[in-house]
Amino acid sequence: MKKTVLVGLMSAALMVGPLSSYAANDDVSTISLKGILSEGRLYAPLRTTGEKLGAKLSWNQETKTASLTKDGKTFTATVGKGALLISGKVHVQFRALNNFFYPNDHIEWNKSTMTGTSEHIEVRAYPLTDEQAIKFATNALDEMHGDQKRQWNKFLINLHGLIDKEIQWNRSYTQYTASFYDSWGGYRNEIITEMTKKGNEWTMTSFKSSVR
Repeated sequence: MKKTVLVGLMSAALMVGPLSSYAANDDVSTISLKGILSEGRLYAPLRTTGEKLGAKLSWNQETKTASLTKDGKTFTATVGKGALLISGKVHVQFRALNNFFYPNDHIEWNKSTMTGTSEHIEVRAYPLTDEQAIKFATNALDEMHGDQKRQWNKFLINLHGLIDKEIQWNRSYTQYTASFYDSWGGYRNEIITEMTKKGNEWTMTSFKSSVR
């Protein structure tokens, strides 16, 4: 099978438009987020965090700085200085963000579940974002040969709309299943690939097709 190499940060050009929004619901107790672990630090996606907290978000393209404002307090994060840009999304350190808005919270780290929790925020760390996981699986599918390649091409040709995608991780986060499917007319055309981490690489270890 072909291998895909883990890529670090994505280009700032992938930022999808400026951040500027308010969440409708400000009455939130504990919010749950999908984060990422980088160099031993837990990061949370800033946009999603802000939306769930009911905060205002903004983005300065010139300085590559994102800001999150809630209850008169503004948290700022600059890419390359405590913030990461991953798959076009700004991620900030969970502890720094939580301590800024909720300085009295007690933060705990559960190594077995790879989860950081406080009284207001829960972040579970994954090796990849969903966007990265989909990209690696797609690249592996594009690099196939023979009958598997023909099945993948047939799936793409027979699409009746946008591809729906799902990511499911195993308990140890060393393997995930990427499902690509298109439901139309009562039928579900589907490609399922299993990706396994070997060293710093993600390799396709299983391929299933149910394309009609």
